[in-house]
Amino acid sequence: MLTEEDCVTPLNPQQATSDPGTEKSGGSGVVTDVLIPHAPGAWPLVGHVPSLIRNPLRFVTSLAAHGDVVRLRLGPLPVYALTHPALVHQVLVEDARDYARGRIFEKAGPFLGEGLLASSGTEHRRQRRLLQPAFHRDRISASIPVLRQAAERTSASWRPGQTVAVDRAMNELSLTMLTKTLFTADAGARAAAQIERALPVLATGLITRTLMPEWWTKLPTPANRRFDRSVHDMGTAIDEAVRAYRAQGRDHGDVLSMLLSARDQDGEALTDHQIRDQLVGFGLAGVETTGASLAWLFHELGRHPEIEQRLHTELDTALGDRPPRYEDLPALQYTGRVITETLRLHALWMVMRRTRTSVQLADTTLPAGAEILYSAYALHRDPRFFPDPERFDPDRWLPERARRIPKGAFIPFSAGAHKCIGDSLAFTEMTIALAVICRRWRLRPTPGVRVREVARGDVHPNRLPMVAEPRTDRSSMEATGHGGV
Repeated sequence: MLTEEDCVTPLNPQQATSDPGTEKSGGSGVVTDVLIPHAPGAWPLVGHVPSLIRNPLRFVTSLAAHGDVVRLRLGPLPVYALTHPALVHQVLVEDARDYARGRIFEKAGPFLGEGLLASSGTEHRRQRRLLQPAFHRDRISASIPVLRQAAERTSASWRPGQTVAVDRAMNELSLTMLTKTLFTADAGARAAAQIERALPVLATGLITRTLMPEWWTKLPTPANRRFDRSVHDMGTAIDEAVRAYRAQGRDHGDVLSMLLSARDQDGEALTDHQIRDQLVGFGLAGVETTGASLAWLFHELGRHPEIEQRLHTELDTALGDRPPRYEDLPALQYTGRVITETLRLHALWMVMRRTRTSVQLADTTLPAGAEILYSAYALHRDPRFFPDPERFDPDRWLPERARRIPKGAFIPFSAGAHKCIGDSLAFTEMTIALAVICRRWRLRPTPGVRVREVARGDVHPNRLPMVAEPRTDRSSMEATGHGGV
């Protein structure tokens, strides 16, 4: 969808030269005589944690005004935010081996274990090679009937004039799509249900634990107890599913069966514990993010009826009266641009990395062990790289316009060695859901309801009630025989 050019907007000069909110190197490992701008608004002891908790999206989008590398604090911990795509691309792609997963993934250790989502370096490369077959195009193609059936059940459950909680409906649809690819056998039903219950708790708790000091996670607060209980219950249910699948000894054609049969280059199989870690990681990475993106898709279509009409016309022309197939996806180019633009506007708001060795980023040298933060959400809304960034404009992804976007400026699935292994599956899920639901319905905004962005692990709507309106134009085309090609 996106073609990247080698051109990159020149880095901004470091802004502060005598500001008391900048620092020189000393024992910190920052190169001598180079000044690093500090993000304003730090509190004593807790640093920028209150700003990140109170309004994280405003905070991360404000950082670019202070420089390309900006220092902030999580409590006493210094964190260096990168606000220019060239630096983000350097970290994720060019010098990827100099960086490990950062504080977020370290905090996720109690429930991510040593799975792909939490690993780095040689172990990450080994696991990625092992798991890549689960996301091969042949497996994605084979999953289309399951994805389509899930979307059809959701669409069939609505009634004309019904107010649908689209945020919840899309999260449930995303969960069903994912769990049906993870577990097709009945033995996985309890694990699927536990994943559904646990993921919202884990997504919220993970960000809170990243921002708060380590001692806080040990306190017996209600939130900490819910978090620990969710980790335990989900892990137990997945372990039961793994044991049941092993006892059956059959290939069900799903991801769990693939994990059980997978062997690395030395012929070693995954242990039950390692399989659990992978399934938890797939759940965390693949449900809430896709569900939120689907909700935002329908929100944007509801706000922009002219874009919705273009999408409906393409779907009707390309598919006619039949359901979508994998072979249809390349023809749905405008649909793809609508999805891509949604991923731009509503991206993950914070990801972290940790330096393995001393690194040079622009005019800044950081020591081994330094925490680095970048925000896809902020990069995607930076007017330097996306003119009129708040405007929902799918045609900014036409090839001649997309070529002007620099590397590192658009990273909805990250980039480089740690790019989301399930990006193609997620894009396919969203395309199938749109094709199925838009065949029958328009979803209209509810008058008087203000939809706000809420930053959790992803960025999701605080609520999204929409009115289900049957597509009368579609019914007319089908009745007169003009819907097909």
